[in-house]
Amino acid sequence: MRKNSSRKIYILAVIIIISLSSLFIFSGCRNYDGRFDIVYFFKTEPEKAVIDFLESLNHKDAEYIYNNLILSGDKNNISREKYLEEFSKILEDIVSVTVTRTVYLGYENEMSKVVAEFDVIYHNGEIKEYKKYFYLLEENSSWKIILEKTFI
Repeated sequence: MRKNSSRKIYILAVIIIISLSSLFIFSGCRNYDGRFDIVYFFKTEPEKAVIDFLESLNHKDAEYIYNNLILSGDKNNISREKYLEEFSKILEDIVSVTVTRTVYLGYENEMSKVVAEFDVIYHNGEIKEYKKYFYLLEENSSWKIILEKTFI
């Protein structure tokens, strides 16, 4: 009888460990490219949006930014084609973008603020370190970057 009960406990423990492991692994995957990133797992949702934004810059994926990280109101102010054309011009000079740090600064007036530090390598060989404040709003259960406040 004891052997059977210890076997049940063992099986239950294995099931719990597998469940927790899969939860940890899948929630540690970036939204942008689905790559596993342990740091991403511990970030707030606004920080994750900023990381996804910078990763999409690194991959020159203006379409991802337009589809997933821009507020509906901003999309109404610029056509998809115009946005993609302008963003592609900006990205032509960039070789890579590497996120070094993000910090969630809080939520106030229905808006979140994240500071990101990242390095950009340009085609001319120049490497610049940036520290940028990102302002985000939650729209349709996901965080969107307020372009006007962030980049102006």
